[in-house]
Amino acid sequence: MFLGLRANGDPIHLYAGAAPADLDDWTPVEYDSEVWQRVMQESVIEREAAPVPMSTRTKAVPRSEGLRVRFGRTYTDDDSEKSSYFLKARKIISRVALDEDDLSDAEALIDVLGATEIDYAISYATAVDHACLGVTEAESDIDSDERPFTSVYRTLRTSHTANPDLGYTADDHYVPWDGSRGIATTGPDGSSFFERSSAMVSKVETGRYFSPAESLIIADPSFKDVMRTSTNSHGDPIFKETAAIDRSGNPYDTLYGYRIAWTHGSRTHPTASQEPAGNPLLFFGSRRALRLGRREGLRTLFSEARAQDDRDEAAVKFRSRRGFALAHPKAWAVLEEVGPAPDPEP
Repeated sequence: MFLGLRANGDPIHLYAGAAPADLDDWTPVEYDSEVWQRVMQESVIEREAAPVPMSTRTKAVPRSEGLRVRFGRTYTDDDSEKSSYFLKARKIISRVALDEDDLSDAEALIDVLGATEIDYAISYATAVDHACLGVTEAESDIDSDERPFTSVYRTLRTSHTANPDLGYTADDHYVPWDGSRGIATTGPDGSSFFERSSAMVSKVETGRYFSPAESLIIADPSFKDVMRTSTNSHGDPIFKETAAIDRSGNPYDTLYGYRIAWTHGSRTHPTASQEPAGNPLLFFGSRRALRLGRREGLRTLFSEARAQDDRDEAAVKFRSRRGFALAHPKAWAVLEEVGPAPDPEP
């Protein structure tokens, strides 16, 4: 809808499809909008995880275990065990109060709402990434617990031996790193970043869920500094900045030749946070095993001040509904920067 002209002559359009006073219903954020594009730029999970459409609040998804293949001319039914994992859609919400003095005309309304939506997109991206990657405690159905999903970190640090199809013991794919840069040696248990990160990557590379085409490294940006100065045992750099261009035309970095996706959500914290302050994490695995349930896309709701309100404030709400699960723990591994061990007491 055309609302008018800015002072410089540019037209003002309301893409929600209604006049400002009529924004009384949840309005989807278009996938080609600036807001959603910002989410896709900032959020590794929204951008890289395999999407799973959800028409209900919960959904059971068959786990990809592969099929038994044989040679010959007689067909036999596949007899491998089949299991499922569950996605549960959770609301991701926010609300912002807006002073009506800042919304004096259509142009001001569009400007304020636009800035607010971008702020939400940035916070949403980190919060979703952290909820899916770095939350250290178990998933909870209690909203105030702020633990909506079982994160990749939590999954890799938990035993799943009760399920024979998983056969995963806690910390099988977990590698601690004490922050030592050091010089790479030839031993398998060296403490340098090269040796520890290489050991972490090899846990996936040597397993059945390794796929070169789907492989991805997810890391906190704090790892950039140590990566720049890390070399292998021959003195060759293991990190390349702006190594190539992706299909969207954006440059990306690589570690051991694998594409890196950076996110501030790749840190430990007991609960989901848009500012996690725990240990930095570096993940490696198959994008296909990251499953993002999509129950409802990002939506906004605008409300003007009401007569019964104590203050002349409008408000805007944001919400989406997402579910998340790691399809198989053996498809991913994690390196955690735990810091140096404390000195022994005298």
